[in-house]
Amino acid sequence: MPKPIPLIDPVVGDEELHNIESVLDSGYMTQGPYADEFETKFADKVDAEHAITVTSCTTGLELALEAIGIGSGDEVIVPDFTHPATANAVVHVGADPVIVDVDRATYNIDIDVIEDAVTDQTAALMPVSWGGQPLPSEPLQSIADEYDLAIVEDAACSPGAAYNGDPVGSQFDVSVFSFHPRKVITTGEGGMITTDDDELAETIRSMKNFGTDQREGEIGFIRADATNLRFSDILAAVGVAQLEKLDDIVDRRRAIAERYSELLSDVPGIDPPNVSDHAIHTYQSYCVYVEAGDETFRDELIEQMGGRDIETQIGTYALSETQAFADADQCGDLSVSRDLETNLLTLPVAHTMTDADQERVVSELESLVVDRD
Repeated sequence: MPKPIPLIDPVVGDEELHNIESVLDSGYMTQGPYADEFETKFADKVDAEHAITVTSCTTGLELALEAIGIGSGDEVIVPDFTHPATANAVVHVGADPVIVDVDRATYNIDIDVIEDAVTDQTAALMPVSWGGQPLPSEPLQSIADEYDLAIVEDAACSPGAAYNGDPVGSQFDVSVFSFHPRKVITTGEGGMITTDDDELAETIRSMKNFGTDQREGEIGFIRADATNLRFSDILAAVGVAQLEKLDDIVDRRRAIAERYSELLSDVPGIDPPNVSDHAIHTYQSYCVYVEAGDETFRDELIEQMGGRDIETQIGTYALSETQAFADADQCGDLSVSRDLETNLLTLPVAHTMTDADQERVVSELESLVVDRD
C-alpha cells in the first residue's frame, strides 16, 4: 500500500529541541531573550526596522489596526478571497470591512477595483499576499498616498517572499506574519508584526504588553487600551531555529512548485499557478485551478485524492459566501473570488516529498480528471 502524502510537514528537528531545552533550563518562559533574538533576526531578514512578536497573525492585525487608530466608523478594504481571519481583525477593532474582488492570475487583491471601493470613511487597505504570492508595492502605495490610507498587509503566508527584490515585510506601513503549522515556518502558533515606523512600533509594543512605557529607562503603565499579546520564549526558541531554515524551506517549496508545473503542463482540465518574473513566491500553498467538471468537482477531487492517501485542500474562502460576512459591504460582483473558492485545489508541498511522490500526485489527479471527462 502506498505511503500517505501529507499536505505539509513542518520542518522541525534537533535545533528546535535544543533551543526549547535551554529555555526550560533557564526557568524564564515568558517573553524573554529568545523573543528578542527572534524579533531582531526576523527584522533583519525582511529588511524592516522593527519586528514585534505577537500571539498570532490575527491578533497582530488587530493590534496594528488599533495602533494606527482605526476603529468605529472607519472602513478597511479587504480582498474577498482570504481566510475570514483577515476580516475578523477589522470587525474586532470596530471598523467595517469592504470586500473587493481578486485578480485571477495572482489570487491577490485586484488593484484595478480598489479605487471604486474608496469612500470618505475608508481608512486603510488590507491586502493579502495570499499563499505566499507577494504584492507589487508601487500601485498599492500610489492609491494609499492619493487617498491618505494606511496599508496593513496580511502577510500570513509570506515569510521569505519578495517582489522586485523587496522582501515582504518591508513594503508597507505594517505587515503581519503567521507561524501556524501550515505556514512556511512555524512556532505552533504565533505571529510577527513588521514596520519601519518607530513611533508605531513603540505604540504596538506598549499595547501588547499591558500598556507599559516602552521608552528606554522608563517604567510604568501609560495606556489603558492595552492587553497581553506577549510571545512565550518557548515558542520564540522554536522560531529562532526555524528562521535559520527559512531560505532552505522556501527554496525547497519553489523547487517542488516548479516540478509540479512541469508535470501538470499537459494535464487537461488543470491550470497550474501563474508565476511573475518579479516575484519570489514561497508557495505556502501550491494551488491549481480545476477547469474540468462542474462546481462540485473540486470537492470531489479532495475526497477522492484522500481515498488514495494524498492530502489536498481547498484554496481558501470567499468571504462574501460565508455566513459571517454575507452582509458586509461589497464592491463589484466578486465573481473571480467566488469562482476560485469553488475551483482552486491545493496540492501537497511537504518538505520530504520525493520526485516519485509528486509524480504519483499528478498521475492520480490526472486519472480522476480523465475519468470524470
